[in-house]
Amino acid sequence: MSLNDLCNNICQTILDSKSKEADETLTFETVLSNVPYQKILENLFGGGAMPECAVPVVTKAFEESFMRECIYQNERKCVMGNECECRFVDKDNQFTGVEFLVPGQSVSECTPQMCVLCSRKHTQKMYYDMLFRPTVIHIGTIQRYGVLCSVEGEYSVDYALIMPPHGPVQCMPYPNPVHSRNNYSIRIHSAHRYIVQRSEVAFRLPSLIPQSSA
Repeated sequence: MSLNDLCNNICQTILDSKSKEADETLTFETVLSNVPYQKILENLFGGGAMPECAVPVVTKAFEESFMRECIYQNERKCVMGNECECRFVDKDNQFTGVEFLVPGQSVSECTPQMCVLCSRKHTQKMYYDMLFRPTVIHIGTIQRYGVLCSVEGEYSVDYALIMPPHGPVQCMPYPNPVHSRNNYSIRIHSAHRYIVQRSEVAFRLPSLIPQSSA
């Protein structure tokens, strides 16, 4: 089944199962928030597991290099458009984030992707659904990429989602950053807008230098 066929089947199932006004826009947010998308996937794939795919692990610095608006000519905006999470960080500095490409992906070879924040948001939603909904099914890998934790300069475990051993680890094999709009702020550099994370999200080794008692 091609990607277009998959998308068409999902949208048709939504329209068949949910009465909508003719002028209402159907968005990916609608899929995740307003309809039983797990049931849709189960109908499409017969309740079986989707094929596994390799999940790349990226550094915090690499991920943060995409937490901004488009700068270069060959870049694309987040596929979520006006629903992009970057638009909700600061109402006075709204923008659509740049598409996040994992290592090995290129604009010319892949379909439009979400930005860093939208990828985090939707992975986080599916993560909690898989842990706490009794009707959860195995829907394949739910994360586009993983990150490092408890390594100097990488993420603290307090700011990462980690699938517990009793959970469907095969669906999320690596840590994924927690998504919270309160963890972000916007800065402007050379007329371009960037998203900066709170300093607490980074792991720091404890200092070995004894503190002065004076």
